[in-house]
Amino acid sequence: MNKLSAQTQMIVAAVLVVLVVVGALFFGILPEFDKAKQLDTQIQELDSQINTAKLLVSRRQSAKAQAAQTEVDLIKIANQVPESPELPSLIINLQDTANAAGLEFIQITPQVPTPILDQGGQPAGYTSIAIDVKVEGQWADMIDYVGRLSRYTRGVRVKTAQFSTVPGSETTERYVEGRISLVVYTMSVINVSSPAVPSAPATPPADAQPSQ
Repeated sequence: MNKLSAQTQMIVAAVLVVLVVVGALFFGILPEFDKAKQLDTQIQELDSQINTAKLLVSRRQSAKAQAAQTEVDLIKIANQVPESPELPSLIINLQDTANAAGLEFIQITPQVPTPILDQGGQPAGYTSIAIDVKVEGQWADMIDYVGRLSRYTRGVRVKTAQFSTVPGSETTERYVEGRISLVVYTMSVINVSSPAVPSAPATPPADAQPSQ
């Protein structure tokens, strides 16, 4: 058998090298590329799942925060508009506020509770109570008093405020008389037909005789 020439041997060797390289590509490197491609696809899917999970967590946290804020708002509304009128404690608060502002609390007159009606004329589920307050003092104290009323925890609306100066005398200094109409609300419908208690007892006629 004749020996291969040197040139032929080089060609055969080159062909073998090419075959080895091609074999390595098909059996070694290309499968790794396929695996890498599959890994990239899995990573993208995982990223999508993570983003979806983050979005879901964010929505749940937002809903939880909104629920907590709603609960706080409901508690605030319950404080501003209680279930019952609680007029005794409100009257005491109004008097204490007037004293804190440097005013003299002269008179308070709650009016008849009025159920609030909706646009259809049906009860809206809450009641308004008008309250007339009379105080005496100085102008600066009147302004302070009205400002304190606007900061009440319970909802108190100043409907009207009338102030007049009362001249002084030999025994008294000049002062300001304030007549303030307030409105408070309660989350209940109070059905009344007449005032519960008059602001002052009626004075009997001078010629009235005691009953036998």
